[in-house]
Amino acid sequence: MHLKFVGILRSNIEYELLPFQFVVLTVWNIWCPKDWPRRLKNTSIILFIVILILNFIMCTEMLIYFILSIGTEQFKLTNLFFVSASITGVYKSLKIMKNRKIIRCFVRNYFNHQWIKLLDDEENEIHEKINTRIRHITVTYFISMISIILMKDLGPIAESGLAIQLPADGWYPYDIENSVLFGITYVHQVILGSFVICAHVGIDTLFVGLLLKLLGQINILKHRLQILGNSLDHKMISLNKFESFQTVQKHLILECIHHHKRIYRFGEDLNKIFQEMLLILVVSSLPNICINIYALSSNLKNINMDYIATFFSTTSAFIQFFIACWFGNEVSLNSVEVRNAVYAMDWNKLDTPTQKLLIVVMARSLKPIEFSVGYIIPMNVDSFLKIIKASYTAFNLLQQTSSS
Repeated sequence: MHLKFVGILRSNIEYELLPFQFVVLTVWNIWCPKDWPRRLKNTSIILFIVILILNFIMCTEMLIYFILSIGTEQFKLTNLFFVSASITGVYKSLKIMKNRKIIRCFVRNYFNHQWIKLLDDEENEIHEKINTRIRHITVTYFISMISIILMKDLGPIAESGLAIQLPADGWYPYDIENSVLFGITYVHQVILGSFVICAHVGIDTLFVGLLLKLLGQINILKHRLQILGNSLDHKMISLNKFESFQTVQKHLILECIHHHKRIYRFGEDLNKIFQEMLLILVVSSLPNICINIYALSSNLKNINMDYIATFFSTTSAFIQFFIACWFGNEVSLNSVEVRNAVYAMDWNKLDTPTQKLLIVVMARSLKPIEFSVGYIIPMNVDSFLKIIKASYTAFNLLQQTSSS
């Protein structure tokens, strides 16, 4: 059974492309392999619906408590962050569930044999560097996110001398002083908190992983353009009597042009698929960062497990928005650099028609690949800095309001 399960995973290209991301999403029933038996698929859908209902209940409990606690000593602004994080995590999961077929077709159409075929050691090195970066980003983000759940879930147990409290504050239609009901509620929050964290990690790093895969293809294209002269020389040696130098030259150039067009289409399709999730990311980032920074600054004298959890929440909110903006920016910059790779080629070896084709590549490279939210807010470093500035402004406003 285990070998059969592993075989099913290996037969699906997405698990080879971004294994951690798709395995995490599969464990929580957000994703499933195409060739799973119908019984397993139905079980996966049922489990996801159950988790969804339980998450809805938990979000409702936390939101009611937050509203009722306004103006009382029990009021905590960070509770709004956890409500927001839970809702956005569920929303992302639903979007991935809804777009399963689209994402699966997207991955299979682009990452076919021709696109992942590596021609030399340099391309292998580019491929390995990209995979290493994806692993490092995923591990860093995962550690930051899992630290939140560990602090929130284990914090109440670890703090000696205090009565054990639930990880998240909520309004409950029953008496949580009852040990059995308390235990059920505790397990409920731990499991659903883990689901939300894994949903954020899996989906956020899925987008960033695909961004980096796109970056790898851009770097491979630049490398192929730079060594085009050597490739032509190598082809000349093995030229048969039915081929002319012009034919081989045109064939190599057209391959690069098709690769370039495919890269731009990949960027456009990726932006369309993740458009709504990027919108949620931008909308939730500003209040989440602001709330957590305010909570950290107002509780400096009371550093405990809850404070540490808030610190990791702040770090995760920063990382979540930063990685999307940073690598979106990196893809844009590298897509423009394709024209520099064309410019640096040895044009003397090429005939006039081929040189004209290369000018078309350079002209297309003038327009960078851009990822944006609603085609208005670009996902780049400038947007990240603007969100941070806006969060700082809102933080100052909160401080002035609370002190007056």
